[in-house]
Amino acid sequence: MPPLAPLPTFLIIGAQKSATRWLRVNLGAHPDVFTADDELWFFNDVEGRFSYLGTDWYRAQFAGWDGETFVGESTPGYMMLRHDPAVVAERIDTTVPDIRLLAVLRDPVARAQSAVAHHTKRGRIAPDARLIDLVRHHPEVLDRRSIVDGGLYAQSLRPYVERFGDRLLITLHDDVTADAVDVFRRSCAHVGADPSFLPPGLGEVRFSNQTSRSKRPSAPAVTEEERQEIFTLFRADVDALEELIGRDLSAWRPG
Repeated sequence: MPPLAPLPTFLIIGAQKSATRWLRVNLGAHPDVFTADDELWFFNDVEGRFSYLGTDWYRAQFAGWDGETFVGESTPGYMMLRHDPAVVAERIDTTVPDIRLLAVLRDPVARAQSAVAHHTKRGRIAPDARLIDLVRHHPEVLDRRSIVDGGLYAQSLRPYVERFGDRLLITLHDDVTADAVDVFRRSCAHVGADPSFLPPGLGEVRFSNQTSRSKRPSAPAVTEEERQEIFTLFRADVDALEELIGRDLSAWRPG
């Protein structure tokens, strides 16, 4: 019987629809890194996985581990406000005190639009739904699917920044688009793996809503006027995030 994998040495905590799958897949291609194939939803205790199933169940989810030095998983739900990031961060720190964390953040309006497309393709939102109409008329849908909450990064990241400090690497979706190799190398170095390795096709960045398997149309585009209206939901958080992570986020601001 193969030995159980160790507990992870790194986690990708989010944000949803921000290239977390790209990062997880490419880190997992490194010969010294093993990543779980699926989001494990452990530390946010979905279905009692943390409180009831425990770490033996968690270790078993890394089936296929073959002695790789670095082990990780990606669950964007760890950053979701509805799961209480302060509680999730405490669980992580208590269970795996030497863990390294990674987060990728995306323009929150673009992330919300991508989330609408994600939920539409899975039949959770009406196929003709438009983000602006949800903002104006259906806030209950936004709340239920964390379409706005999922982009309030300052609120969701603050407990991690305060608890983990430089053990948390924060990059932007914009960084991946501009220089995927640089993001990958910095991520490798952060988790401890040799950053000189590059998986094939790394620069061919493909995100989950761009897969050829999807036959349904994407959510309708957001106009500049609509974007300005939607951004008001995120403005204060973006201001706080700039201060929290020390980066200029003016590219996210409309106009």
